[in-house]
Order: sequence, then C-alpha cells, then structure tokens
Amino acid sequence: MARSSFYAWLASAKTRAARQAADEALAHEITVIHVASRQTYGVPRIHAELRRLEQRVNRKRVARVMRERGIQVTHRRRRHSLTRPAK
Repeated sequence: MARSSFYAWLASAKTRAARQAADEALAHEITVIHVASRQTYGVPRIHAELRRLEQRVNRKRVARVMRERGIQVTHRRRRHSLTRPAK
C-alpha cells in the first residue's frame, strides 16, 4: 500500500464518521416514514416524503441506506372477487 494512500485514508476519518452519523439519522427518518406507511412506501415515495419535509437527500442515498438496513416494502395482495358477474 502506498504511504500517500494510507495518509489520505487517515485524513478522511472525520468525514467518514460524520457521514456515518448522518446516515444513522437518515435511517431513523426513513424508518419512521416506512412504519407510518404500514411498510408500503418504497424508495421513490420515501424520497418524495423526505423532500416534502424539506430534507435534501439523493434518491440513491435513500436506496443505499434502506438496502443496508434491510428496510423492504411489504407487497399487499390484491383482493379478488369471489362472485361471478351477471350475464
């Protein structure tokens, strides 16, 4: 490993820690929105809800945080009619 690479990694420790803390806060907000939607909101709707709450965050970042935390959508089953229509 190059010496310069090591020192570049060492210098970026504060940035990594700040980003990780921001991701934790974002994960909490995502979880609150996800639970409030009865686990039916995916990335696009959660991103739209965050924008409505005036939080500037990229859609891909929302997707990454959801993927890393295992937050997934529960697909609701469609109700099928059991009766036949009259002819």
